[in-house]
Amino acid sequence: MTSSPNEAPASLHRPESRQGKYCEKCIELQDMADALEDYISRTNEQLLKSEMSDMELEQIFSACADPMIVIRDDGIIVRANKKMLEHLDCCCENVIGHPCSELLSKEECQLVTSRKKGSQTDIEIVDDNGNVTNYIMTTTPLITLDGTPGTLAQYKDITDRKQAEKALEKAHAAMERIARIDGLTQIPNRRTFDESFLTQWQTCIEQNTPLSIILCDIDFFKRYNDTYGHQQGDYCLTRVAQALATSLPGNSNGLVARYGGEEFIFLLPHLSAEEVSHYAERARSHVEQLALEHKGSDVAANVTLSLGAATTVPHSDMQAQHLIRAADDALYQSKKTGRNQVTAVEFTG
Repeated sequence: MTSSPNEAPASLHRPESRQGKYCEKCIELQDMADALEDYISRTNEQLLKSEMSDMELEQIFSACADPMIVIRDDGIIVRANKKMLEHLDCCCENVIGHPCSELLSKEECQLVTSRKKGSQTDIEIVDDNGNVTNYIMTTTPLITLDGTPGTLAQYKDITDRKQAEKALEKAHAAMERIARIDGLTQIPNRRTFDESFLTQWQTCIEQNTPLSIILCDIDFFKRYNDTYGHQQGDYCLTRVAQALATSLPGNSNGLVARYGGEEFIFLLPHLSAEEVSHYAERARSHVEQLALEHKGSDVAANVTLSLGAATTVPHSDMQAQHLIRAADDALYQSKKTGRNQVTAVEFTG
């Protein structure tokens, strides 16, 4: 069959068909190239942001005024700021990648590697020269840059605060001592006696054990002041107080206190009436042996002491003040019968 002069042969259409397919493929490849370029651009942007964030974090981390360190859960140090390096007296090469046990104390390592939640702990670090530095160590769980779990530890130097607290405690203890000690004689005052007496009274009730009071009075002390003056009178009171303090039984919960003026009082738990009488006589003898001249005394040429002792086994139906009254009555009896002596009684309530 013969073709018409105006009709092209079929074979002449094939290149045009292939060219169209090639164009489609080119467009498709161009789209893929554009998509890849867009993906690479976004990835680079994300990497740049990540690097910038990391740089920003590193700047913040390094600029922190407190020592900071990041430690993985396996104990390996992965980051430390400049202050931490100064604190450890090390360089980065000797810190990063090393176990924390090589650089930190056992307590610090335990706090960092064993805590799952954030914590704050006071720690005390002593250097080779014996200098003490106090820190608050704050630990915070985090994910390290390599994706492993770890802990950020931050050290806050509180040495000045600790020193101030110790100074305050010392001052408070001194104030407490002043409040409980007689300023002149430096033995317990009446407040201390009253508090101790009530405590010992209750203890002796619970334990069914004896409790004793010895009340003492310097003989003719008003005359002593009139003769030698108040300054010498203060000296006399101080010397007597020291002598009485040495009369206390060893290894006991007893005390001797200034009760008021020239009066002193002993509180002696867990002793029998005979033992209390013995210690009262020893106190009288110690004062007599001071040999402090007393021209105004009608008893002796030196300062002497009259004493009244009372012993009881307290029970819940008794009143504590009645024991002091019994000792006071015994003291009155010592004065009435010549002074410079001991009168001891057992009080039954």
